[in-house]
Amino acid sequence: MTVVDQNDPSARRPLDPRAIDAASVFLKDTVIAMGLDADVNVREEGGDTVLELSGPDTKHLVGKKGVTLDALQLLANRVATKTVAGDRASLVVDADGYRAKRERTLTTMAQELGERCVKEGKVILMEPLPPRERRTVHMALAKFEGVQTQSEGEGEERRIKIIPMPPP
Repeated sequence: MTVVDQNDPSARRPLDPRAIDAASVFLKDTVIAMGLDADVNVREEGGDTVLELSGPDTKHLVGKKGVTLDALQLLANRVATKTVAGDRASLVVDADGYRAKRERTLTTMAQELGERCVKEGKVILMEPLPPRERRTVHMALAKFEGVQTQSEGEGEERRIKIIPMPPP
């Protein structure tokens, strides 16, 4: 029996094209219903199927700290999953490269906070972040000398604690 690690991007099965099409149509219809102008393009990136929104109104589709984009992603995944019963869809919805920009911003912020934590020797508690963004911060500080990270809290109030480590 072969065991497939669901967290390994190379081990993921490709999504059914019908699910991708249904999610794309849903996003395009939703954008139109919102009175906005944006196209939906599909691409593969690092084992993920990405539905990229592009056009003059994409800034309105991101929302504050990406909350609108996250909501669109949740709904697009639900549509894709219902289209092909039994297969749980995992699509990423992005808008003009917002997710990559946000990841760079979070990585820089994490490193700056890590430096501050080491310098001041005090625990730093970050603002609540969604799971994908918490993972980015944890990864950015995983090999950062002098600190460790820990998530605490529940649900939407889950945040990262950056903890200074005593020198060896």
